[in-house]
Amino acid sequence: MPSRVARGLAALRRGTVLAAVLGAVALAPAASVAQEASEERADYPVVLELYTAQGCASCPPADDMMLELAARDDVIALALHVDYWDYIGWADSFADPEHAQRQQRYARRHGHSTIYTPQVVINGIEIVEGFRVMQVMEIIGEQLRRRPDIDMQLARIPGDRLQIEARPYDHVAPVLGMASRRQAMPNAVVGTLSMGDAAASPEAAVPAAPPSDAIGDDIYSVQMVRYRPFDEVEILSGENAGLQARYANIVIDWQLVTTWDLSSPLEVTVPLAGDDPVVVIVQESGQGEIIAATRLR
Repeated sequence: MPSRVARGLAALRRGTVLAAVLGAVALAPAASVAQEASEERADYPVVLELYTAQGCASCPPADDMMLELAARDDVIALALHVDYWDYIGWADSFADPEHAQRQQRYARRHGHSTIYTPQVVINGIEIVEGFRVMQVMEIIGEQLRRRPDIDMQLARIPGDRLQIEARPYDHVAPVLGMASRRQAMPNAVVGTLSMGDAAASPEAAVPAAPPSDAIGDDIYSVQMVRYRPFDEVEILSGENAGLQARYANIVIDWQLVTTWDLSSPLEVTVPLAGDDPVVVIVQESGQGEIIAATRLR
């Protein structure tokens, strides 16, 4: 009999989970738009971060959406489990305090006073409630039509190492950097807390910014992410008591590799232990726009 993980991965490949939960007809228009773009943009995928919690009653629809998105090549969907709802009655077994810190940095960047679950961040610049599946799909379709800035290649090399090679396309001028991109986001606030509209419940206040929020103007961070493709959890207490939950693309490690000013091609190798998929993203300083991402499964 196939293992639990094997059954789960088979379900991801079939892409039937979300249709069963939310209805294939409801998702068809947005999925069709995204699919048309995906044929040309699979090499330049959209990065979607879902902030979720096993103990959050509002999160299962977003978690089911992740099962569908995990099967797509044109989307890198990453589930970052947070621990700030553990007190409700169930401790999330995948939670990492650093996930909430990353979520807080996005809130400060966009002038929000709260964070919440389920929350989706797309390419570092679009924030939406995670249960608004149609809106999420529409934004993915819009982001897939963007012109790519970076060509990036990954390769596993002997000695349990990852080779990262990246170069900006000719239309990208390093001197533009963060300052010009920030002009396109007039509400962005880097390194300070700006009060904004309250977000959907459940929510938590965003603390003051730590010094590490920004790296520096015109500098981009190159980050490496590892994730577990699938797992199941039987939730025994709390708001989701009795739920046999299925989760996709669970982030287990997220770290800074190096910084890059785009003035010359990037070539770097880093340790890479284990067989878990790896994602490398290039993100604007101050945890802004993700301008490139690629993955090895």
